[in-house]
Formats: sequence, C-alpha cells, structure tokens
Amino acid sequence: MGAGKGTVVEYIKEKYGFKHFAVSDTFLVGELRKRGVEPDRLARRTLANELRAQGPTKLMEAVYEMAKPSIEKGGHIIIEPQHTIAEVEFIKSIGGVMFAVDADFRLRYERIIKRGSEKDNITLEQFIEQQQFELKQTDPNKNNLMASMSRANYIFMNNGSVEELHTEIDKVMGELLKNEN
Repeated sequence: MGAGKGTVVEYIKEKYGFKHFAVSDTFLVGELRKRGVEPDRLARRTLANELRAQGPTKLMEAVYEMAKPSIEKGGHIIIEPQHTIAEVEFIKSIGGVMFAVDADFRLRYERIIKRGSEKDNITLEQFIEQQQFELKQTDPNKNNLMASMSRANYIFMNNGSVEELHTEIDKVMGELLKNEN
C-alpha cells in the first residue's frame, strides 16, 4: 500500500499506451457490489482469498480473460496486482514481465493518508497490522507480498520524486520494448 504501484501503472498507460486491467478496482469491486458488500480493503482481501482457495490462479485467470481481446489485437496490457507466488508465476507463464514497486514504510503510510481513498481510511496501527499480515503468509492462497516481489523481473524503489521514478520506468520500458522487436 502506498508504494507507488498506481503511479507506475498510470505512467506506463499514458506514455506507452498500455491498457490496464485491475484485479481490485475492476474485478473485486464489481463482485463485492453485486453482493451488496462495501468494497473496502478488508472485503477485497477476503474475497480475493476466497477465490484463491478455489484455485491459486483464479483471480489472474479471470482478469486475463478480460484482457485477452486487447492482447489478440496486438495491444500491450498491465494486469495488477499479483499478491501470491502462484499469481506471479501464472503471469510469467503467459509471457508477462513482473514489476514490483516498493518504498519506505513511513513514506507509504503518508501517501495513503494523502490520497484518502475509501480503502485507505485507516490508522497507523491498522496499516501496520495489515502490512504484517500481507507481507508474509505461509498459506499459498493468501497475500505474500515479500515472496511475490522477490520473483519480480524488475523492482522499482520509489523513495524519491515522481520524475526519478519515471526515469527508472523509462529505462526498463526501453529495454523491454527494444527486446520485443
């Protein structure tokens, strides 16, 4: 939370023309609203874990199915986030490249408070509790952000300015798009 994943996604969408498919804001929110449940962070995580219990790649498969028409038209896509090892490995198995975004703990909390979205209306204590829960789980069907990030092809440390982050993204994207040709 608050590392800058959305900033990375928006930049790649705008500068490189990628289409974005979000697990949380698209799939999970839609499902929760159909059920009449407030789509806060806890509800999203609970539903995601419920689906993962049905199959470790269930979420990614659903979002990938939504993205297939764009891929088939030759477009570039972003599917995010992947919070489990199985989700990361699924994306890699279909030819995806994994990015991870991280930042210092206090900076991440300050960012989520500033953005003020409905899923981020939490105290520092709640933030700490959620981070401890999500960073390292032994259940392979639950969020394990540390293990997922360790499998990324590229990790962006977002402790500086937006311009510095954009420079790092441009380096990676230049490499990836060059290798595509």
